[in-house]
Amino acid sequence: MPGMSAVQGDDFYIQLISEFEFTRDANRGEGCQEFGRSYKKGGASAALLFQIRNDTLKLYSEVPALVYQTAAGECSFTFNARKVYLTPWMRLDTAEDTQIDFSFVNSFNSDVDFTKLANDVGTASGVLAITGAGAGVALMSRLASGWMLNNERQVAERPQQVSSGNQSRREVHSLPAAITLNNQGGGVNQTSFAIREVSDSPVAFLGSNAKPLGEVRVYGALRSSLLLKISSDGLPDARDLSLEELWRSKMQAGAADASLLKYITEADHPDRPNLQPNWDSYQDVEGSCRKLKVVMKDLGFNRFDRNAVLYYFLDKSADWKNYNVPGQQVLSGEIPYSQSQQYRAKGFGGCLASEDYETMKKMGLAVNSEEDWRGILRQTQEKESYSAAIRSVERQLIAAMTNSDPAAAERQLYPLIAADEKGAGTVLLQNHLANFGLEQVLNVPAVPGTGIVITAAQLAQVFAGLQIDALSCARPAFEQERPLKNVAVMLFVTKAGGPLAKGGALEFEFDGGKVKRLAFQHPTYRDYRQNLRDYPDLGGCRIDAEFVERLN
Repeated sequence: MPGMSAVQGDDFYIQLISEFEFTRDANRGEGCQEFGRSYKKGGASAALLFQIRNDTLKLYSEVPALVYQTAAGECSFTFNARKVYLTPWMRLDTAEDTQIDFSFVNSFNSDVDFTKLANDVGTASGVLAITGAGAGVALMSRLASGWMLNNERQVAERPQQVSSGNQSRREVHSLPAAITLNNQGGGVNQTSFAIREVSDSPVAFLGSNAKPLGEVRVYGALRSSLLLKISSDGLPDARDLSLEELWRSKMQAGAADASLLKYITEADHPDRPNLQPNWDSYQDVEGSCRKLKVVMKDLGFNRFDRNAVLYYFLDKSADWKNYNVPGQQVLSGEIPYSQSQQYRAKGFGGCLASEDYETMKKMGLAVNSEEDWRGILRQTQEKESYSAAIRSVERQLIAAMTNSDPAAAERQLYPLIAADEKGAGTVLLQNHLANFGLEQVLNVPAVPGTGIVITAAQLAQVFAGLQIDALSCARPAFEQERPLKNVAVMLFVTKAGGPLAKGGALEFEFDGGKVKRLAFQHPTYRDYRQNLRDYPDLGGCRIDAEFVERLN
């Protein structure tokens, strides 16, 4: 499957199937109006029986695959062949130990009714249709073992009822292993063998002289989930579900009344989980999660179905929602670094491993892996460090901008500014606001669009001339919905009678704690108003709507 380098035994379920295909010349019975009714004892009878054994799952069953009868009459033979499900759905790793033998049982001039024999075996084995994820077998293992023992006794006792003139025998053969697994992956082996007419030759079915009737094929069907939808690439899709929906769900090929909740609650297991823990208690939820995981694995569910159930089970816990908080929400500044660390600490490590989180992701579920958290916390720490640098520059700028003494403001500004062109005590000043007399304050004919480098004394005079009434906190500046590196914006409101009727925005670019560029911005140039709507709280700075309204 996508994103996986090899097949693991916990990835798939397998069900072993036997199917018979007629050969072309086996259509001799066509035209018989009452197919099969001409059978009389004294002719030739035969049956093909499969014996399935899996000690891991305590699965022991005998399944009839076909019955063949010949007798005198309008129809020359009766042939009953079915597609037979030899096993329930089993997880691939537990299915590896499945051993399949098949028996040819035939009789000539016999009083044994092979139809009844095969039907008796089929009736007993049919009860094993209560399957699904191996869970049915796991729950009913002792009873299933009892059925098999009864069947073996039936088969063993039948030949003793045969009359002395009967010719009958049973050939037993073993199939190669159906499943092979190793570190590189796995293989599902298909086996086929021919079925020939029953004759009185000693080799019966296997004889090369007997006429072929068809071929039996034994193969495995694979599924990656018994509970979820499966996408075209083979991966299960666990999105848009709820725990209640999963509890009500039925296994593929399972019993009609056997819901997932019933399988789990009725399982005879020492680690019985509490499915209604105290959702406000992290320890209680984590412990219940662990037991639920163990029970589901022991019942035969694979990692996809287990982790889908565990995800929606844990989703009732606030700690789970906090652990899987979207990284963007953390990085937007809504959640401080210290609180993020607390969220990360409750990662349900007593229940889930890193592989479980990766499996949930493959199924389309939104979770944070340990690697995700490392990235989130690293970026959060960097962002908080960046915000702290903005706060530091902001405090020094506000102190100078609100100082009514230009000489004192100059002393405050000098160590704070350093333009790339002229260094310490200077700054590049740009103006994108309306004409408010900046040229007169600086005593220059014009300020070009690229700006002009000024001294700390000149900057102090500019701030004094603006007649600033109030300042907001500073927040990272954005351009085309992306934050600009080392650039921040703070809003200011002017006093009545000042050169600016309302106020504006002051943008500053800094490096190493030094401001190298200042720009008076108009909303059309840097749309800080939209940014305020998109990110009300950014970098620890929240600007009240009333403050923004004073600029309108």
